[in-house]
Amino acid sequence: MSERGDRLIGGRYRLAARIGSGGMGTVWRAWDELVGREVAVKQPRLPGDPEDDAHQRAANRLYREARAAARVDHPAAVAIHDVVVEDGLPWIVMELIRGESLDDILRRGPLKPADTARIGFAVVGALHAAHSAGIVHRDVKPANVLLGPPPLSTSLERGDPHGRVVLTDFGIAHIQGEESLTASGEFVGSLEFIAPERMAGQGAGPASDLWSLGVLLYAAVEGWSPFRRATVESTLAAILSDEPPEPGQAGDLGPLITQLLAKDPERRPDAAKSAAVLEAVAEGWTVPVVTDTPRECQPPSASREFAGYTETVRSGPPSSVTARSETAGPPPAEPMPSPTEPDHRSGRRRRPSLRLFAASVAGAVLLTGGIWLGISFRGGDPRAEAQSRGDASPSASASASPSSPTVNGWTIHTEKDMDAILSVPAGTPLLDRNDSGADHRNPSRTVIYGDETVQLRLTREEAVPTPINNWADEVTLSHTDDWADTLSSPTTFNGYTAMELDTEYGVKEEKFRVMQLLIVTDANEYYHLRVDMPKGTKDEKRGTSMFKGAIERLKVGKSMVGQVTLGSRP
Repeated sequence: MSERGDRLIGGRYRLAARIGSGGMGTVWRAWDELVGREVAVKQPRLPGDPEDDAHQRAANRLYREARAAARVDHPAAVAIHDVVVEDGLPWIVMELIRGESLDDILRRGPLKPADTARIGFAVVGALHAAHSAGIVHRDVKPANVLLGPPPLSTSLERGDPHGRVVLTDFGIAHIQGEESLTASGEFVGSLEFIAPERMAGQGAGPASDLWSLGVLLYAAVEGWSPFRRATVESTLAAILSDEPPEPGQAGDLGPLITQLLAKDPERRPDAAKSAAVLEAVAEGWTVPVVTDTPRECQPPSASREFAGYTETVRSGPPSSVTARSETAGPPPAEPMPSPTEPDHRSGRRRRPSLRLFAASVAGAVLLTGGIWLGISFRGGDPRAEAQSRGDASPSASASASPSSPTVNGWTIHTEKDMDAILSVPAGTPLLDRNDSGADHRNPSRTVIYGDETVQLRLTREEAVPTPINNWADEVTLSHTDDWADTLSSPTTFNGYTAMELDTEYGVKEEKFRVMQLLIVTDANEYYHLRVDMPKGTKDEKRGTSMFKGAIERLKVGKSMVGQVTLGSRP
């Protein structure tokens, strides 16, 4: 089906344009011809043959998603209008929320405590309504929180850039009292937001959702997720064993976040107590003190659900998306890996001991030796606060060329020979410009900005392996270092196919990090953006800020660059 279509679903919902997709389906903007309004329609994408058990479980799960969401009556919970059976599968019709996800917003930098509290207050209200209806969401994360535009009066009075906050995607919600629809051992969730009791095989209860809310609040105010690590295995170990650093930018939200991230679910504040703190911080009131006195928790469900709408992270060989339990026992806490000086290679090589470590962690998580399906989390990086302010300038300084304007702290370089516009923090010097020439087998053009410590490079390739997964494998399998681990995330860039890679590697005692974005335009133009930096130093924060800021401002391809050159400012 094309990006724009006119297919009629259920005799009344005419599909207009695709607005999102995930592992289990595509979301369309559609027009309800019966009542004359725009709606969102979720088209299912299910694995296997319709007669297979897995396919039937997934279809049942979609029915259950609609029932679960429809039972939650709260302004911050997405409203379900209808469920239409088409081609033997349930298409879910829901309200169309105009705006952007919290995940998109956090890409531009962290939020103030009051703004975070306002969002958290809405989310915890939706969770409380769900828990009261016997429903556990089980996938609370920034990507599932949508923020719509505010009414004009609200925007003018409070300077608030967003209005309604909506918790979406009850697709893996567990409805208490219903039979589990998944096979034994199946599990789903966005890894870094999953509570430790779920990792230990105890299932999900209301307190598990509140843990996920705590991680969300932490990421919102600090700009990075406290348990995210370079590999699936080390992330699992961090959730089970590591205490997160004290939030430094949370203000009055700090104590609540710390309490929500208690390993013992009985010591976490419930939804009502959390809501009281969040409302007080949002409104500037005196913040109530919440003690960690053990409370009586609702027993968690023991079921595990089928895969949901998440991006898949690969840790290991290119085809690897699962971790299988081989041994049991609690794993040792592994410190977050940390790589490096700028290195102009890219790639991945596994630590020799990593497979055994993965087995021990998976054994602790899945006590019965089940298989993890659809484990995923965003392969991004801690977002530096400077990213949103545009002040991530390197230590070295250089004057911008008169032909390279500087806007909001970023100098805009038009790379005509590459059909690209690349922005770098003001003062970042040009280190190298290279054209491999037509005599080479795979000619390419490269430009590098930075200093001895952090380097940003953009390459236009004339020929790369296809599809993009093969290209990603090529650039992440060339390491000859002591060890290397890579996270890869399929994504899009201005509508183009893209892949984001985040590699940490070691050379002797030194550790480094390289972040990369691969882009394939509609005209089959190939662009490779990367930043090399040392790991575990202040320069890593500067490098990640430079990478994210460069992506936000990057223009590539003859079509896009031509429009900018002839028309508006880049």
